[in-house]
Amino acid sequence: MTDCYYDSSYEMQCPACKGTKYRNPQMKLMVNVCGHPLCDACVRMYFLKESAQCPECGMVLKRSKFRVQVFEDPFVEKEIDIRRKVMRVYNKFEEDFETMSEYNDYLEEVEQIVYNLTNDINRLETEKKIEAYERLHRDDIKKNFGKKSKADEEIQRQLDIENLMSEDRKKTSQEEEERDKILREKSKTSLIQELMASEGDAKTILEDHAKRLEEEKKQEHIVREREQLAKAQAALKAKEFTSGVKIGFSAMINAPVNTVKEEKYVYQPPDLPFTLPVPSWDELESGGYLNHVRRASPQANAGGYTEHYACLRALQDFMGSHNLPSNSVTT
Repeated sequence: MTDCYYDSSYEMQCPACKGTKYRNPQMKLMVNVCGHPLCDACVRMYFLKESAQCPECGMVLKRSKFRVQVFEDPFVEKEIDIRRKVMRVYNKFEEDFETMSEYNDYLEEVEQIVYNLTNDINRLETEKKIEAYERLHRDDIKKNFGKKSKADEEIQRQLDIENLMSEDRKKTSQEEEERDKILREKSKTSLIQELMASEGDAKTILEDHAKRLEEEKKQEHIVREREQLAKAQAALKAKEFTSGVKIGFSAMINAPVNTVKEEKYVYQPPDLPFTLPVPSWDELESGGYLNHVRRASPQANAGGYTEHYACLRALQDFMGSHNLPSNSVTT
């Protein structure tokens, strides 16, 4: 018995018309800045004009701002859209700050703004804060627009290196195939000429030709290994490709180092007490210390002895309270 194929996307449902992808496989869920999904049919029905209210939250939306929902959770779509807008304004990089602490504070501020807008917490105040920041840092925002951070540049550099190395391997493979093809054609032509010109045994000629061909393959293999070794040694010495792309992290050697200005660590020895706290005479009974201590007999009580003495002495021996610090001993 074969299992029926089931796609979890069939459970996708439009909140407005309650249509599902199971009944309409061509249905697409669309989302806008508010994060509430609508199917493409409902978008065409509700948004006959350019703008209209969201059927779920009442927020005024533009029809051109709808896009296909990628993630299953529409809340994630809303956060991505908000983060994209916020990062257009807060587009500073780590190298724009003097210390790592300032950069971390900046990142924390950005995350707090995204969280507030996503969860509709102090939305008006947060939007005013973004507008004030945009007016104050308008020049910096324009300067950093389209600029890549050092990490992004290094990633792009590594991708360029991998592409160039892939092209180089492909070119080498094609050259080897072409070389093998020419070698086979030469061997075939040479064998035919030997068979036509020689009057000896054809079997002997074929055996000699096979031995000579095997020897030529060995020599060709040795030559290829030497060429590959020479290329590897040249790659280790080289710092960039012929196209100008830097190899590895050699381009980061002369990069400026952001020093962190912090005070030097000064070791302070911990202040450890010489003794552990011992309960008082009255706390022995209330604290339950006497629960497992044998009670004194009436004869011992008549002599002034109680079980408190034995319990307190045992606690002092355990906690070291009988060893007082030298500076506390009075003569």
